[in-house]
Amino acid sequence: MGTVALNFLIALVWGAAGFWLRQNTKLSVVEVSALLALTAGLVLPPLFTEGALFALTCTAVSYAAMCSGERCCSYKDMLTISGVCSLVIYFGQSVLTGIGGRLGTSAAISVLLCLLVRNVLNLDKAQKAAKS
Repeated sequence: MGTVALNFLIALVWGAAGFWLRQNTKLSVVEVSALLALTAGLVLPPLFTEGALFALTCTAVSYAAMCSGERCCSYKDMLTISGVCSLVIYFGQSVLTGIGGRLGTSAAISVLLCLLVRNVLNLDKAQKAAKS
């Protein structure tokens, strides 16, 4: 259970870093993703027994951080997407195989799930407001 928690925490840090870099630097979203993925790949495997998994998760989170500002417009959105992405990577290890395809698919699934939940919640609020 410690691995999933640490994976989740590291994903949150990486997601927040990606969002901050998008907002506060002149780097493109692709450059931000490349910087995050490279850093994760170089730093995490030597530091942790499960460092390779953490690096994969951070790379997927960096892909998710490339989503448009309209879909991910706050730290809360990015942290939610990062947390979901860490869980998709961890629990989907045996289902989603490969490297690039798995990470991109995991990032896309995470963003889509968060958007779906957000839209459903906003729909519920709109319906309640209309009834009032």
